[in-house]
Amino acid sequence: MNNQSTEYQKKFDFYFLALVFTILGLTIQTSVFSSFAYQYLFELSGWIALFISGIAGLSKMEWFPVILKNMETNEIDEQHKSGLSKAKESSAVDSITGLPISKEEIENFIETVEVRIDIRTEIINKIDKKHTIKYQLHKWGFVAGLALLIASRAIYHIQNLNN
Repeated sequence: MNNQSTEYQKKFDFYFLALVFTILGLTIQTSVFSSFAYQYLFELSGWIALFISGIAGLSKMEWFPVILKNMETNEIDEQHKSGLSKAKESSAVDSITGLPISKEEIENFIETVEVRIDIRTEIINKIDKKHTIKYQLHKWGFVAGLALLIASRAIYHIQNLNN
């Protein structure tokens, strides 16, 4: 993920999360209840849907840096692996001791780096699956919350027109 797309994603996430909690706060402050039982149900369900959306969004944002950090570390390890592969083809020297490094030692280093990359990739994939679920909860909780609140307010105003 490049820096510009990451920046846009972060901005969108912050905006969307702020929007969810702002609407939740405003609807609670301006709540209206009528004697019609379903109106209560719609209003409270809308609050719950927005709350779930907000919590899912917070959790998603909490884990996003973990994904980015693991991806960045994998990129560094890929560069190390590439450098080790090149060193295997030529005569490599340990920078600390000045002694030559055998091809077997380089192979072991490469295998170690590959294992680290594989472990991190597995972690990234697990977090990414949860990340996708949280995004769906965040998005559809918001949509459901808005729909329920619109229904609640419409029922309230329609009932008041009839009185």
